[in-house]
Amino acid sequence: MSKQEIKLEINDDQIIVYTPYHAEFVAKARNFRGKWDKPRGAWIFDDTIIEHVREAMIQFFGTTGEVPYDNCTLVIENYDASCLTGPVVLFGRIIARAFGRDSGAKLGDDIVLISGSVDSSGSVKNWSTTVNKATLHIKNFPLPGTELPEVKQAIEEGWVKVIRNTKKRPETEIREEITALLARIDELKKELES
Repeated sequence: MSKQEIKLEINDDQIIVYTPYHAEFVAKARNFRGKWDKPRGAWIFDDTIIEHVREAMIQFFGTTGEVPYDNCTLVIENYDASCLTGPVVLFGRIIARAFGRDSGAKLGDDIVLISGSVDSSGSVKNWSTTVNKATLHIKNFPLPGTELPEVKQAIEEGWVKVIRNTKKRPETEIREEITALLARIDELKKELES
């Protein structure tokens, strides 16, 4: 399971939830008495609160993953942000994270920095993670998440664009389909001739 995949599974009397890291969802999961299962990389909940878990997943991710969904790439333009002693987070995704004044900053999972910079700054005790004049891509963002209020507003304001992911099919699958279609064409030709 991908770190960024969102999925809710029901197994006996347990709900198993896979999501990317989102600090607010983690807080809600703890309030729901969820337990983090490190080997699975999933939250485990009692099945009696399934509707509350679903509501939280919709609130923070736009989907529960129970129904297949497509991913997209969000293109963020001219983005400036900083966070005192923590990561810069946008739409629930860690954009960059520093660990101290002199550590520099590391990009979050599925973040591509096209231009601009990420860094650390400040004093030893009051350091910050900074993102400066960045154009970046947030890859593998769930398409239903583009309907979340903060994402929708950013799109309307024009500093976020959505690129729908188009997956290229494997060559073998394409060749198999061509073979099947050619066989069908031969059948149709024979039907015309008879």
